[in-house]
Order: sequence, then structure tokens, then C-alpha cells
Amino acid sequence: MTQHVHPAQPAGGPPTFAAGAVARRLGLPVSTLRSWNNRYGIGPSDHQRGRHRRYTETDIAVLAVMQRLVAQGSPPAAAARAARDRRPNNVRLDGPLVKHLVGAAYRLDSHTTITTICQALTTHGVVDTWQHLCVPALNQVQERVSGQGDCVEVEHLLSWSITTSLHQVVATPVGAPVAMLACPAGEHHALPLEALNAALAERGVPAATLGADVPERALADAAGRARPKVVVLWSQAPATASPSALRIFDDASIMVLAAGPGWARTPLSGPVIAVNDLSQAVGLIMDGAQNR
Repeated sequence: MTQHVHPAQPAGGPPTFAAGAVARRLGLPVSTLRSWNNRYGIGPSDHQRGRHRRYTETDIAVLAVMQRLVAQGSPPAAAARAARDRRPNNVRLDGPLVKHLVGAAYRLDSHTTITTICQALTTHGVVDTWQHLCVPALNQVQERVSGQGDCVEVEHLLSWSITTSLHQVVATPVGAPVAMLACPAGEHHALPLEALNAALAERGVPAATLGADVPERALADAAGRARPKVVVLWSQAPATASPSALRIFDDASIMVLAAGPGWARTPLSGPVIAVNDLSQAVGLIMDGAQNR
């Protein structure tokens, strides 16, 4: 999931990125970046004639918005106008926004939770919204649930709001699934797979998401029919981290990712790769899709 992009750090300024690095990060041809810049003015915000184009994180976020809107069917010119209006400064992924989201969840105000998450997704994309808004909000709610045993309904509403928002904002790409995402038998925490599915869809990568509590026989049958290049098994707790589930995919043509904290104590052998965060998983699946 890690994005292998190394920024340059000008003295006294924010890090910037070359066009090739940005293209790899977004999964776009460099020619598309050049075309969007020339036709629609979506490109480096501080480009100087005669110098190589360098993109800031804000520039990349605007490009990502345009990329998502085009993938969802918007004409490029309209997508460019909308992307300029949805710069990251309009919706800041910070402590106050997390507090706002958690407060709405405690009030059981699903309209506000969904609106807040959708605005963040539209502006910042799935990976940043998940890591900097959804996960901190979920952690705050879950601390109270585990510590005092109450507010389970708040956790459920927040989880449902995140899933609903992901489905509303991100369109499902067409095509045979590149990845298969599932939880082993007994594992019911499938929300991280929803986030991964949406992050892949955002990049035009189709995935078959089987969700929670999938028996091993069903995993094997699904893999035989879908023939994915990558399989991701999410385990929240050690009790559901089943080595036998991993062995189902003992095939050199399939990349297997053991995702989640549940696998931390499980010895992983062969080609199985441990995955610890969303951005790392996305990067590995993108690599696996191209190289297998």
C-alpha cells in the first residue's frame, strides 16, 4: 500500500513531486497529466517557464478529484471546474473535523455523519479520508465501547455511515476482478475491506469483495471462479487469523496479503505478505495487477 514516491524538499517550501512520480501515484499516463494541464489548467500551481513541472500535495489532491469525477462519468471540462472548487483547504482532515464527526455519531445524526464523510471523500479521496478521519473517529468511539461497554449503537451508526458514504461517492469499475477481498471464517469486522475496495475502485481497479465470515470452502470456490491476481484476507483478531485459509491460495500466480492486526502473531510463510495499512495494500495490489 505504500506509495513509492520520493519528494524533493526545496529550502523553505513544501515537498514537490515530478510528473512521473505523480503519474505513478495516481495510476495515470504522464501524457494525461500534460493534457489536463494544457487543456483545463489542472496542474502545478506554481510552474515557472523553462523549469520542470513540480506538483505539490495540494496539486495532487486536485488531480485526484478530477480523476475520480472523470471515472464516474463527468466530462473532463466539468470535472476540472469541480476539482478546482474542491481544493483540500475547503475540507481539512484535522482534529476539529474528527470531533465534529464523532459528535454527530453520538447524536445518532446520520445525515451529518454521511455528509461529513462524503465531503471529505470528494475532496481528499479514500485513503486520506480513511486514515485521517474515519479511523481516528472509530478509535475514539471504540475506546468508550470497550472501556464502558456502552455506545455500541454509536459504533454501528458510524460504521454504517462510512460504508454508505464510500458507496455513494466511489463508482464501481467495470471488468474482471483483479483482487478478491474477504474475511476468514468467524471474522465479522469487514469495514476495512470496504475502504480498500473503494480505494481500488477510485483507481479503476475492479475487486470482488466477499465481506465478513467467509468459510474456507467458499474462499476456494470464489478464487477458482474469479481467478484474481491478488487475494486479501482481513483479520481483526488472532482468533480468526487462520493459516489454513492462507494455504488455500498456494499458487505462485496469486499474491496473498494477510491484512489486519489479527495476523501479527501468525507465522507467515511463502509468498504471503503482511499488510498494516490501507495505502500499503493499495500499492501492493496495483503492483500485483501489473506484474502478474
